[in-house]
Amino acid sequence: MPDSEKTALELLEQLRTERFELDVLIQGLEKRLGVVPKNQEPNSSMASSPRITVSIDSIPVGFFHNLSQVAAAEKLLQMSYGHPLSTNEILDVFRKSGMEVGAKFASTALYTALNRSPKFERVAGKAWGLSEWYPEKRRKKEDKEEGNFPDTKRTQD
Repeated sequence: MPDSEKTALELLEQLRTERFELDVLIQGLEKRLGVVPKNQEPNSSMASSPRITVSIDSIPVGFFHNLSQVAAAEKLLQMSYGHPLSTNEILDVFRKSGMEVGAKFASTALYTALNRSPKFERVAGKAWGLSEWYPEKRRKKEDKEEGNFPDTKRTQD
């Protein structure tokens, strides 16, 4: 076997070993942070960025430190990509992370804050998702606000 092939094979084996070590480190870090990788398609390319979902029960204390409820909700939803959460689920995560949440009107206050922010979209009447997940819904809302009603004809008198 020529030296160039031997060194290429040695390099390949070294890279495989490093990859295994990195996979172990990544799994340990994911476990420590309380995140789990989303199941990927077997044929998906490794070049695409992996999606990570949050295990709601394992959000660490201080995860939302110094964030407003709206910013914290956005951070939470970004980490649970594509999985809307109800107002009460979001509040539960806030409480588990040690975030101070008023008891009396917490649900109403969070609902109102999320409803006023264009970053959030009410989904199926009971959960919140990020507006970026629903570009078609946003387009319809913008058309309505501008008075462009594609389904109806406007006539001038």
